Amino acid sequence: MEKLPINIDVLIWARTSIGLTIEEVAKKFKKTPKEILDWEFGINSPTYIQLEKLAFEIYKRPLAVFFFPSIPYEENPKTEFRTLPEIVASELPTNILKLYRNAKLFQYYLEEIFENKKPVDSDFVGRFSITKDSNVSVIAAEIRKFVGVSIEDQSKWNSTETAFKNWRNLLEANGIFVFKDAFKNDDYSGFCLYHDKYPVIYVNNSMPFSRQVFTLFHELAHILVRSSGIDFRRNTFIKTFTGYFKDIEVFCNHFASEFLVPDSVIDSFELIISESQFAKLANYFSVSREVILRKYLERNIIDKKYYDEFSKKWIEESQNRRSEGDGGSYYNNKKAYLGDRYISLVYGKYYQNKINLDTVSQYLNVKMKKLPMFENIVLEGGLSK
Repeated sequence: MEKLPINIDVLIWARTSIGLTIEEVAKKFKKTPKEILDWEFGINSPTYIQLEKLAFEIYKRPLAVFFFPSIPYEENPKTEFRTLPEIVASELPTNILKLYRNAKLFQYYLEEIFENKKPVDSDFVGRFSITKDSNVSVIAAEIRKFVGVSIEDQSKWNSTETAFKNWRNLLEANGIFVFKDAFKNDDYSGFCLYHDKYPVIYVNNSMPFSRQVFTLFHELAHILVRSSGIDFRRNTFIKTFTGYFKDIEVFCNHFASEFLVPDSVIDSFELIISESQFAKLANYFSVSREVILRKYLERNIIDKKYYDEFSKKWIEESQNRRSEGDGGSYYNNKKAYLGDRYISLVYGKYYQNKINLDTVSQYLNVKMKKLPMFENIVLEGGLSK
């Protein structure tokens, strides 16, 4: 069998850049370490199907990169997440690094899809310029006016899932694309990568929809201050931050909370200390109970001990509920992860004969053999999210 003309330097770089050993790759492939070494020494090469698995499932790289003449330039996550303390940015888990690289790929694909033009003329990044010292209430009110969603509109959404879909659509209509994945790490709710044309938000699909909604606006705040950032699920991370790093995270949390639950609105409610009232207010605003509890804390209606106790309890409850469910279908998950707008853009390019099926497979991170079923189900509405 003829060897694929892949660049073995790129093959080695793809593995080492995400911290995988030869033995770990061999285990994922159910092969011997010697077989993987033979690929990297150029003695043998993976088949096309094996290379697809390496690219899409293990190394999280585009297939084409393995045929490049040299190792591509890649920005260091420590530089990207400059609002994080260096020790935090340098110790990101392997799976989060893979997702970070996925997000960088999506930015690259968006640049190709839009032919280096902005997705929309009037977007969030071009219209709003804020700093960590900006008046959060004023900025949140201006953005809410810009997107045209009132609190009354928000209160009519019948679930946090509907709220997430609506907010996602609004962000994407204004130039910020949202992607999702199962992070396989409950410490991270999501992250964003800033770009003046193609900012993206990446959301942990394993989190409850109420938390995913909060993550959207935490990351929007990062993008509006022109920085990439991470939304940590637990406050224990932020407690270790100091100075500028802490100020940025506090600002982003404050913005998300104020946008979703404005002080001027919640103050019109009777703020009784009871779990039923927390749930009632959370349902009204389509947010998590933690967001409501934070509002109580800010008003000194409860103390920090009470807040920490109930936040921890609710996090554990959501984790237990998730562990009892199944993982969903491959096609449903892909649709949720990529989003309707992105999928439509990719297939739009294909139907216009501007890209071929290989490129569709690459843009969607869907293997060629699964594309016909994916197209049939997703575009014709055979499955729901």
